[in-house]
Amino acid sequence: MVMLRLGRVNTVVISTADAAREVMRDQDSAFASRPRLTVPRRLLYGCTDIAFAPHGAYWRAARRASVLHLLGPARVRGYRAVREEEVGELLQLVEVAASGGVMRLSELLSAFAKDFAVRKCAGYTWR
Repeated sequence: MVMLRLGRVNTVVISTADAAREVMRDQDSAFASRPRLTVPRRLLYGCTDIAFAPHGAYWRAARRASVLHLLGPARVRGYRAVREEEVGELLQLVEVAASGGVMRLSELLSAFAKDFAVRKCAGYTWR
């Protein structure tokens, strides 16, 4: 394991399978905390969302609810048509961008993720 300081955040790099097993299985609660950042705390109502909530009972309940209501097998199957349509549009954008030479794939994938999430959660197209 190697510890790096990336800006104000201490980061541990796990580089072997044995160390990863130790961290993920035996020491998971010690390594599960998230950094306390100002922006998420101010924008996300005190870090009460699943991505930035501190590991604990609240986070486990939020994760359980999201898996049950958003990521369960029936829900994932139900989003198939939306996924296929959004992937089709992504491929069209890649084809158009590739014909012009250089393309910024990270921007296209970011837009795809945003568009899919908005359609899945809000039921309408962002564009």
